[in-house]
Amino acid sequence: MVSLPGATVLAATAGPTAVAAAGSRHSHNGPPAPRPTRKESPLVAMRRIIEAEQAATTTTTTTPPPPPPTPTTIPAPPVVAVAASPPPTTTPAPAPRVEHPSPAPVVHPAPVHPAPVAHPAPVAPRPVSAPTPAAGILPPGNPAASVPPTPQFEGTCLADGPLSAPCVASTLQATDGARAREGLGSMTLPGNYSALTPAEQLFVVADTERVDRGLPPAVGLVAELDQDAQAAAQADTDPAPTIVPPGIGVLRWASNWSENAGALGSNYNWMYDDGPGSGNLGCVGNSSGCWGHRDNILGFSAGQLAASGGTLVMGAGEASPAAASPWLSDAELFAVITHSPAYYIYTWGQAVAAGAR
Repeated sequence: MVSLPGATVLAATAGPTAVAAAGSRHSHNGPPAPRPTRKESPLVAMRRIIEAEQAATTTTTTTPPPPPPTPTTIPAPPVVAVAASPPPTTTPAPAPRVEHPSPAPVVHPAPVHPAPVAHPAPVAPRPVSAPTPAAGILPPGNPAASVPPTPQFEGTCLADGPLSAPCVASTLQATDGARAREGLGSMTLPGNYSALTPAEQLFVVADTERVDRGLPPAVGLVAELDQDAQAAAQADTDPAPTIVPPGIGVLRWASNWSENAGALGSNYNWMYDDGPGSGNLGCVGNSSGCWGHRDNILGFSAGQLAASGGTLVMGAGEASPAAASPWLSDAELFAVITHSPAYYIYTWGQAVAAGAR
């Protein structure tokens, strides 16, 4: 498995540009017997008749039973309609993964957006504050060495399918083991994770890694950045912000790309198997290229965002081009933008409401 760095940090309007690394290939007994009937003697029978006649002459007053209580109708809780996500992408038979060399960092011009597009009704993001991390390594610090996955989830994913339940469970187990080395607890995904789109899964996993380390989450997925990331995933390469919502500028950005068994597999390579001894081509013989993908995910601290006055958002995409077979090609794009877009495709607030943290 090989990783590929190659992303750029950019000032969209004016000012110096900086470079950030990106990319990777990387449950009765029977009934009781009947009892015999006992017969009455004639004297007992006669006594019973006399007592009955006396009782008939006695006037009794009966009290009518109280009326039944009025039933109370409890209104049913409101039902929220949830749009179904498209079925996951399946992959062909196993084959070796392919890697591409890392492109040289370049200075990108300010992104040019196309003509305005009609958007659906806005989705307001739910305010979320980042918790204080108990532990976790943050840039510029990085792990001393890559952590080989235990268990080797890639074999399970090839045998059962990259989006199968065994594959997801195996990848999560390996991820939790690597996180424990940093003093972090298990990754908590939303209860509807398997129903999310690939882009939403990539977004949730990246934001979970950030929030668990005390970093502010990316607010949401932006349609135009999703388009850039999807195109890059299809082309098996790193994305860049070539289109943005009208009236919005990109202050800084970074991106990752990987070939693996879906979002969790790619995230493992980017976060825990991206340093010395990994398949990250940018790290071979060049220590400055190590952990570049991890740095892109954990970049953009609260202080940096406050200083820039920008908003951190994301774009993500997944495809299955022939070059990536038998794996899936994943791409994610982080961008600090000048203004919030009119709407988000999916937000961290929605993920939290579904059980993420």
